[in-house]
Parts: sequence; structure tokens; C-alpha cells
Amino acid sequence: MVPDWKTLPSLASLRAFELTARSGNFAAAARALNVTHAAIAQRVRALEEDLGVPLVRRAGRSVVLTEAGKRLAQHLSEGFGIIADGVGELRQDQSRSPVQIAATVYIAQAAVLPKLHEFWKLHPEIQVSVLPSQETVDIAALGFDLAIRGGPADAHWPGLIAEPLLESDLIAVGAPSLVQDGMVPPDQLPWIWSPGVAFEEMALAAFGLDATKLKNVDIGVPSLQLSLARQGLGLSFTTEVLVRDELAAGVLHKLPLPSPFAITYYAVTPVGPVRPQARAFIDWLKKTLGAPG
Repeated sequence: MVPDWKTLPSLASLRAFELTARSGNFAAAARALNVTHAAIAQRVRALEEDLGVPLVRRAGRSVVLTEAGKRLAQHLSEGFGIIADGVGELRQDQSRSPVQIAATVYIAQAAVLPKLHEFWKLHPEIQVSVLPSQETVDIAALGFDLAIRGGPADAHWPGLIAEPLLESDLIAVGAPSLVQDGMVPPDQLPWIWSPGVAFEEMALAAFGLDATKLKNVDIGVPSLQLSLARQGLGLSFTTEVLVRDELAAGVLHKLPLPSPFAITYYAVTPVGPVRPQARAFIDWLKKTLGAPG
């Protein structure tokens, strides 16, 4: 049976009466709803006027249900119980569903996956699923909770909400065998980048390098560029946050070149409410990505 909402009394008055009937007085119902005793009494009187029948009678500080009140209270108790069960099941289902995240291979491998154990120490009940991909996926259509994306300080994506996580400088790096005191000038060393990729060629130009004159090391797999740099096969560029641990460990060294610009990383979510589990992960990301070391 579909309810006719136009003929039903207000939910506030129904809820006030059901709590009054269950507790036996206005004061207990008022405490449960965090309102005044008078507000509960007023809502119950409004319900009686709406229905045209007395539902309660005062008996000192308590109330006694009329026969009509007893029948209505039973129906409301069953109805609100069904609603509570449905809401509880939905929340339980949502709590079991993993936080689904889309991220570039670099950010996933360098800044998210190695630190997931830290998140689980804080939130052992929250499952996390990360999709590393160089492609920009449609997170709304695919049901993802969020994506981690990089862009300029004013970046935006239509139909999505972008929340800044941190800003990280673009830096040039290389293995210790290439980056050392008295090193060969950077433009005379091999560089690892993908010709034809606009951002990579722009980054080289921003460092004052002419891509057409550089020796290029390229195996056609952008996600392996930093791996090649670690092996000493060439110099590369990336944001500081993605190589923070390698710099601290001495696996990679930063070239003595000023950073030409910074990249802002965002937590991008579909328009609408963000699940509490996803919000917990975003808040953790802000602290984790923004904390050196």
C-alpha cells in the first residue's frame, strides 16, 4: 500500500507520540529527542487535533493511552521498527563495502599503497580498493568513491567535486651515479620522458631544457620511468611527494635545478554525499601526503 503523504500527520508529531507512548511521559520523550517537555506536549496535541481523537490522558506526571492511542502506538512502533531495521541494514552494507579509489600508477605505488597499513591501524574496519591506472576513469559511472588526481591550482573536473590534498613541487631527480658534485651538465645526460606527451615536453622546457637536443631514454611505459631513473639509466622529473621516501633513503638525488612550478593533488569525488568511510580516507590522505618523512 502506497501511503498518501498529503493526508498523513507530520513525522515530528508521530515520532513525539510514539516516544511518549513507549516511555509513558512527555519528559522522557523530550530527552530522547533533545527538545523541551512543552514541545513534545504541543506535538502530541497537534496530532490529536489532526486526527480528531484523544490519544493520551494525563495522570500526574505520566500519561495514559486511550484505546485509540494504544492502537496507533502499536502501528507506529511496528512501522518505525521496520524503518530502523532498513536504515541499519543499509548502513551495515555500506560499512562492508570497500572504499574504491582510482589513482595514477605513480601516486598509488609511491604514496598510497606503501602507507595503507598506517590507515588500517587507525581504521581496521574499513576496506580499501585501489585501481592504479594512467587513464582518467569516469568515477561516477563506475561507482568509485574518489579519485586522486593532479593538476594546476585551479583545476576542476565537470560534474565532480575536487578537494585539495597538497601542493608538491616538480623536481628533477636521478640516481646517485648521475647526480653528484661536479656532475655532467644536465642537458648532456640522458633523460627519461615520452616524446609527444605534452606535459612531459612542457616540464622539460620549464627546466630550461630543449627536448629536441636531449638524449632520450623511453621504453613506452610511463609508469616505469622512475624505475629506470633509480637504475641510473637517465634523469627524470616528478613531484616531490612521489619520491619523498627515495630521496630520504638516498636512492634518488634531487638535481640542483629550481622547481619551475608545483602540482596540486586533489581528492575528486562525485557530486553528492561522501560516505563516512571515504571521508575518513580523504582526511587521512591529507595528513599522510602532507607529512614529510
